[in-house]
Amino acid sequence: MMNNNYEVIVHKWNSILNKVSAFGGKVRPLIIEPPATEREILEKERSLGVSFPPHFKDVLIRFSKHVEFNWYLPSSINLPKEFREIFSGEIRWDLNSLENLNNLAEELESRYEGEETGLRNKIQFMMAGNGDILAVDMAKSNGPIIYWDHETAEIYSLADNFIEYINYITDLYGVGSEIWQYEMFLDEHALNPNSTAAVKWRHWFDTFTMLSKDKDRNNNLDKLIKFILYSGEIKQTELKALKKFDTNIVFNKVQECIKEVDESHREILYRIIGEAVGEHASDWVRSLWNNPMDINLKYRSYLTAKCLPTAEGLERVIYYVESQFTNSVKDHIAKEHLCHFRNYRVIDWMKGYISKGTTKDNWYSLFACSEPTWKQVKEWLENGGKFRMVAMNALEYMIRSWNSNPSYIQENYKISNPPFKDEVLLVLEKVKSEEILNSKKKVYDMIIDHIDYLLI
Repeated sequence: MMNNNYEVIVHKWNSILNKVSAFGGKVRPLIIEPPATEREILEKERSLGVSFPPHFKDVLIRFSKHVEFNWYLPSSINLPKEFREIFSGEIRWDLNSLENLNNLAEELESRYEGEETGLRNKIQFMMAGNGDILAVDMAKSNGPIIYWDHETAEIYSLADNFIEYINYITDLYGVGSEIWQYEMFLDEHALNPNSTAAVKWRHWFDTFTMLSKDKDRNNNLDKLIKFILYSGEIKQTELKALKKFDTNIVFNKVQECIKEVDESHREILYRIIGEAVGEHASDWVRSLWNNPMDINLKYRSYLTAKCLPTAEGLERVIYYVESQFTNSVKDHIAKEHLCHFRNYRVIDWMKGYISKGTTKDNWYSLFACSEPTWKQVKEWLENGGKFRMVAMNALEYMIRSWNSNPSYIQENYKISNPPFKDEVLLVLEKVKSEEILNSKKKVYDMIIDHIDYLLI
């Protein structure tokens, strides 16, 4: 049933934003400007050369001429497989920004030799982040809402009118506005907020909210693991709570969960074993090397680094990595499987392969995350060539992990067992003086200016 009780809609929007905030997502302030006046509507209709359909006009005159509703899921979130393309929610329109698409249709049709675009007699009220268009179809009296894909010119029906559109999107908790966020909720007619997918989506959303707000969560192992499974990360609060429980009980409970979830959800469960169970899972981890079963091999390497003695774990993983170097040195495989050890011995192993590598990206990030000693850093810088390049980029990467904290660097890296600062600066200044390119000198200047980060 169509709901044009706008107070109810606003209440639902605020509830959705509160839910997103509860589980750590980002929300923007809800913008709801006053309704448009009859005069404003008439002036806009005149400038666009149209008469607004009744439902569209009702929203503008009785509710608001300008609305902005936005939320964003946490980047770490562990969505069910079918919802992996969802990352945000958006409902937006602005009377002043409405656009008649006839001119765009003419431009595109002339560019593509008269090929029909489907944009004629449409009024755009929102452009999606990917450049697609949401519009009111003025060719029909009720003003159905359509979605136009700018890459394929395909048109999708979203709702029979604007009020229905608002209600459908609201019932889907505001999801959108790119087509890949909508498509699992579309049927042959329009968005379907009562579909199986829609019910599952709301259930996931509400369950995560409930778990996030549950103050007793950390005292209940089932709830705690489920929350971690939903959030996709183990913060210090959750890790501390996990370690309060008997290690064997945690391990057995996670093993049960692994059997019940799909591959896309297993990584976080393996991380619970690595962070909270550790060496108590060593026999099971060794069994993965005898019989890999259904485990992704990168997770096996992670568990090996976390649960086995360092010497044993490194030997196993290095043997596997080298077995993949049949035709060429694959630095991305080395990084993927050895980065979890956080051990300077990995850098000693790398030395034999640097000159054979085709790229430096994975080598320098592996160097950075392997807790290099000052002796290693100095040796690589003084060796010149690719060794110096890897070390220089690793130092830059390590500093950026502190002072710019881009999302792709997950930890703060530093040099282990550093000497006095003066000794480090002396080496860096010497290496800088040997460089010819100003671009490299600038990198060294940045490293020198911020070296304190790495000597903590």
